[in-house]
Amino acid sequence: MLQNTDLILLLSELDANNVKGAKELIPSLIGKTSISLDALKFITEHRPLDVAQFYERVRKNYNDKRSNLYKNIVREVEDSQDVLTTLHALALQIILYSKHVDNKDVLMFFKHTRAEEITRVLNNYYKTYDIISAKKMLKLVKADLLALEYVEGRREL
Repeated sequence: MLQNTDLILLLSELDANNVKGAKELIPSLIGKTSISLDALKFITEHRPLDVAQFYERVRKNYNDKRSNLYKNIVREVEDSQDVLTTLHALALQIILYSKHVDNKDVLMFFKHTRAEEITRVLNNYYKTYDIISAKKMLKLVKADLLALEYVEGRREL
């Protein structure tokens, strides 16, 4: 997910492009450990985020009855096999979607979608059979997805 440093960089970019209000949000992020949903909402209103577009595509694929990935993320599957399948499916969709991301933004896209964290958790599972970490990762992905849906006005807190 995006971190405050990412939000500050994005707000600075918007400020450089003369977007009013971007500069005023930067001081509210400095020194904070949690991200500001107001700043994230402001950014998504003025600049499309690859991670938001990715999760939107996952949601649309579910609505078009092509994939259960969105449903499995949102409903927090409990069965160990379903958790692993969901994380693997998510990792696959991330790498497939990265083809549509501008080359200069691919690393940030991977970071924002937690691609490295997901693969690390899956790799750890194969070494230690630690399903708890996999379940925690799925909950983090759900929180990211719901936060992005909230700032886009699609979901209530």
